[in-house]
Amino acid sequence: MAPTTTWKYRRTGIAGIVELASWRGAGPLGLKPHFHDETQIVLVLAGSRTFRIDGATVTVPAGHAAFIPAGMLHAPMATSDADTVCLNAYVPASHSPSTFRISRITRRWQTTGSISPEQILEIADDIASREHVHVSTTSDKAKLSDGLAESAERIGKMAARLGRSREGFTRMVKRQLGVAPHAFRVLARLNLARRLLRQGSPIAVAAAEAGFSDQSHLTRLFRRTFGTTPGVYWRD
Repeated sequence: MAPTTTWKYRRTGIAGIVELASWRGAGPLGLKPHFHDETQIVLVLAGSRTFRIDGATVTVPAGHAAFIPAGMLHAPMATSDADTVCLNAYVPASHSPSTFRISRITRRWQTTGSISPEQILEIADDIASREHVHVSTTSDKAKLSDGLAESAERIGKMAARLGRSREGFTRMVKRQLGVAPHAFRVLARLNLARRLLRQGSPIAVAAAEAGFSDQSHLTRLFRRTFGTTPGVYWRD
């Protein structure tokens, strides 16, 4: 696989895997902090991947897989100068432990194309099986994230309804979700746009339905967050 400066996304058509994304290169790979509606499995075949999560810098070396739970804010950072080969697999949120974790891969692959979807699902099941997963839809964090993502209510009004000042509400959201309320809503809208594009919606339609001012606005944020443009993502 030749070096590339963007992520290459593809759908598998296999139940249990939403999509795959691959990247090969060295140096700058940093993207804006974001989260996914799906659980992300990061398979590092060569080099390393580094993330900023919960205030800590975590490096995933070659021969290991990282498990990033759905909804967990993470900031991908620049890779080392060594050639890095990485495959991301996005699987349903039900495959989600409560914390970020790293696991050694028992088998090593040379290219991302040599890993079958079935092998990815085996890795996902193996990591998920090591922790009893208990999802509470009534947790304060879940209610806060759902409320912000699903409501068009102004931040100030939402804060007042909860008996907080706007500043106090913002501090609470940053403490619970990792980013300020408006930034969280933008990320939620980006995930919605990504889902619409994956379902075949034209870019302009996805931009409008996800609440972006126009297609160029979506394109600018999409590239900085997911490492490719909506046009390339839509065609893959």
